[in-house]
Amino acid sequence: MDLGIEGRVALVTGGGRGIGRETAREFLQAGVKVMTCARTGEQLERTCAELRELTGGEIQSRVVDMTKPADIQAIIDATLSTYGTIDILVNNAGTMYPGRFAELTDEGLQTQLDTKLFGWLRAIRAVSPIMREKKWGRIVSLIGGAGKEPDPYMFGSAMTNSALLNMTKSLSTEFGPDNVLVNAVCPGWVATDLWRRHAEGLRRELEVQTDEQARELAKKKNALGRMGKPEELASAIAFLCSERASYITGVSLNLDGGRLKGLW
Repeated sequence: MDLGIEGRVALVTGGGRGIGRETAREFLQAGVKVMTCARTGEQLERTCAELRELTGGEIQSRVVDMTKPADIQAIIDATLSTYGTIDILVNNAGTMYPGRFAELTDEGLQTQLDTKLFGWLRAIRAVSPIMREKKWGRIVSLIGGAGKEPDPYMFGSAMTNSALLNMTKSLSTEFGPDNVLVNAVCPGWVATDLWRRHAEGLRRELEVQTDEQARELAKKKNALGRMGKPEELASAIAFLCSERASYITGVSLNLDGGRLKGLW
């Protein structure tokens, strides 16, 4: 399917691996020029080199810490200097903050808020005037499902993600008259490094001994009985950023294999 976005420019945060990497690949294959960023320069450079060879597309990168306003402005400036504009923003850089209330710390929650809520808000604040002036834009944010369906184990992330969902819906209304579409993708458990980094905590929560046991129990919590793949999330993100989704805004799309049981 032709996505109708050939020649557009996308900024994908958290693009070194996993969902961000696969999203960049989808864009490159659709003829989109990509700027991406992450905190790990070596991984980022390797990813960009692999994607250039794989797709023949244009992709550049910069090391960015989304908790730092100066870094965010630097990636915006670099994108504009390299490509002249920004049409698409994918907010993917972030952290998961699992654990119950007793494990929550002020410092941990502050890092979560600084990285995702404030980091993404600052990125949107920088790109939205560009999009609104040209009367075309796409903003998609990766927002965990605990923002919709509270889970005691995801206490810190749930608070952050609820705020991000509210932001998505509010901005979709504000930006809609200028044809800037604002949506969210809500993943469940996806087979990425993020899963592996938090496997120990999930083992304790599920009272099992091994990562594999935790993985098997997590799989059983959704209708499809398996974990998601980064490329499955990336396909949906690319669609929401395309001309094929030109009448979709304010949506928070569950990509969790049927994990969430709510009606929205």
